[in-house]
Amino acid sequence: MQKEPSLKSQASAIFIGNLVGTAFQFLIPAIIVRLISQQDFGIFRQFTLVAGTFEGLLGFGLASSLYYFYPILDTVGKSKVIQQTQLLFGINLLIFILVFSLFGNEILIHLNFSEFVDVKVLIILYLVFMMLSSIVSNIFTLEKNTLLNKIYPPFEKIAKFFIFLIIILTTPGFKGPIIALTLFAAVRLLYVSIHISPYFKRVYKIDVTLFRRQVLYSLPFGLALILNLASTTFDKFFINQYITPTEFGIYSIAFLSIPILKQFFASIHNVVVPQISIFMNENNLKEAVNLWQKTVDKTSSVTIPAVVLFWILAKEIITILYTSPYVEAANYYRIFILMFFVSMFSHEIILRAANKTRYILVSNIIGTIFTILIGLVLIPKFGLYGAITTALLGTITPMLISLYFEKKIMQLSLANWVDWKRIFLNLFICLLVGIPLLVLKDYITNIYLRLLSVGIVFVLTIILFQLKLKLFIFEEQLVTVRKYLKI
Repeated sequence: MQKEPSLKSQASAIFIGNLVGTAFQFLIPAIIVRLISQQDFGIFRQFTLVAGTFEGLLGFGLASSLYYFYPILDTVGKSKVIQQTQLLFGINLLIFILVFSLFGNEILIHLNFSEFVDVKVLIILYLVFMMLSSIVSNIFTLEKNTLLNKIYPPFEKIAKFFIFLIIILTTPGFKGPIIALTLFAAVRLLYVSIHISPYFKRVYKIDVTLFRRQVLYSLPFGLALILNLASTTFDKFFINQYITPTEFGIYSIAFLSIPILKQFFASIHNVVVPQISIFMNENNLKEAVNLWQKTVDKTSSVTIPAVVLFWILAKEIITILYTSPYVEAANYYRIFILMFFVSMFSHEIILRAANKTRYILVSNIIGTIFTILIGLVLIPKFGLYGAITTALLGTITPMLISLYFEKKIMQLSLANWVDWKRIFLNLFICLLVGIPLLVLKDYITNIYLRLLSVGIVFVLTIILFQLKLKLFIFEEQLVTVRKYLKI
């Protein structure tokens, strides 16, 4: 019998694949800003805001529900849950197309996105393609397909890169990247349709019991996602009433985030959630909590150094990727990436695994109300800085509330909840190394040399400290490298 890949090997495979893909993902905006005007770039970013918001609304947490159902079902049940998930996406899309066809113009004009009235069809096509292929981020992990977890993410990003390059060079203005985005979504759907076709060899009748469980599981989670979407996009929709597309383009760069971290989180969480679900179904709370705590050890040991490093090099990163006219975005970027200090606690994992998604809903209701109220005060008074502060608070507030509920479920005191000594020790050594580099880096006049030298010195020094203090989480990989190099 073939041995199943371990959780570590699955997570490593996902991370390696996503890391390679991220390199090409970074190149896409770098090309766009150099081939279209700042105003057109701002309009394109407004399009991704609108399309991304609709995508989140239509997704309704359905793809994430697979992490709960797929591992506990037999072969027939797995086919049923995939088929019914796609059916639910189709129902959502039909409702959206009907409403958007009738009232789309009014909605877009009211939200100050009148430029998109002429590309309304592209919005619909993009959403159809993206929604019906949205399980692509889940299916390889659920199937424990280590190979595809490695090769698909970079393949997807490389394909996206070349599609954007070709279309933007042949189609001027803001419509170029919009068409490229839609074409990419179509290509992704084609691949996903081929991959999941074995699940449709036999089309099953709707399993009413399973269908009901899927809907009931997704309902609070989906409503929570919608509220979280409202909380995290309110600042963008509201500030758009006060600024030009050019200013919006600059502001939107603040949400560049730290792609390496996002991929790292995804690679671990996509593997851990199904396993914690199994532990929770077996009423094995001790093992579930132990796995969650190990997850936080890993995420925090990478997050803290990454946030400090990207905060130090924010201006250099923005200038190199987006050119100097966008450097103002570095100020907003530095504020927003602080949210990773909360997200590194892997919020919602326990709630999702324990099927306690109603608590996610409660967290997001409270978070959304708070965000809207604080945004209505901060944005008109402080403009873009008020908006980015609202975005930060809107992102971390639901996380903090969810973590409170999870701590209750795990039956742990605050002192025993996570390894606080490890977290604060990591923060201390990062500040100890980072503050001098922040002061000294401007003495290096060449921006590329500055980015490279500061990055290398910081990373190597932090690794040495982590090894010395036994905080390094990649010991196994280090042993493999040493064996390979015969050190």
